[in-house]
Amino acid sequence: MIQTVLKRDGRVVGFNEEKIATAIRKAMLHTDKGEDLQLIHQITDRISFKGDSQMTVEAIQDLVEVELMKSSRKDVAQKYIAYRNQRSIARKAKTQIGRASCRERV
Repeated sequence: MIQTVLKRDGRVVGFNEEKIATAIRKAMLHTDKGEDLQLIHQITDRISFKGDSQMTVEAIQDLVEVELMKSSRKDVAQKYIAYRNQRSIARKAKTQIGRASCRERV
């Protein structure tokens, strides 16, 4: 059962399954079929109990992808994966901008 989460910045925080539910819900709302509360609860429960006591954000997101792909809602998996990719690109760009501005100050 997941108890703590290792964030990208190195912080360790308590696990909050509501964050998983919110991410899945947002992906569902961007599909034609809309929200499925039962599926959201099934997936969040599976992940909460399947995971190790401490997991990284990335590992939890990977589990969400796997569970969505195993479900009947491949459309949601597609939206979820696309959003993750967009966020990854944005984080990399932000990091590169930060490094460039640090070099300019030196």
